[in-house]
Amino acid sequence: MLRITVAFGMTFMALACSNEAAAQVYKCKGASGEAVYSQRPCGAQAEEMKVRSSKAASSTAGEAATRAAVYRSTDLSDAAIAERNCLASSSSSIYQPVNSRIAGYQRQIGELNAAAARAKNNLAGATYEAGIRTQLAGLQQTIATERQAADASMNLARQRCANDRRERQSAIEKKYQVENP
Repeated sequence: MLRITVAFGMTFMALACSNEAAAQVYKCKGASGEAVYSQRPCGAQAEEMKVRSSKAASSTAGEAATRAAVYRSTDLSDAAIAERNCLASSSSSIYQPVNSRIAGYQRQIGELNAAAARAKNNLAGATYEAGIRTQLAGLQQTIATERQAADASMNLARQRCANDRRERQSAIEKKYQVENP
């Protein structure tokens, strides 16, 4: 006799539900009072269990529409996630190198400012300091140019990512219009 304890009872019942050729299921009490399930009566107090499938043989139009709406919503969410991933990847590949270069320029600016502070208060010192100020202005202009170029690249990436999302959304809408006229 096949006996299954409560822990495995639900699994057995699910298998019995999915297999139409399965034998009748009986519920009995075990020696210590636990529920035991069996394919054959396991005692005088065995209860015959009515086992039925939890899934309908066919789905209704409402169920099919709900399922399609869930799939469509999931696909649209995936398109939004793909856009966010596209933006994150683009941002990282554009701004990481730029920020690294700018950090180097800012270190140079710090060193030049320290050198300008040490310049002597005489004609030679003033000429030296003017040269340093010219270098500082050049570095600051380079930083501004780097940032502008990075921002322009990121704007193009935003447009590309948004276009990709629109194309995916359009394909998704077409897919679900065909499936659900």
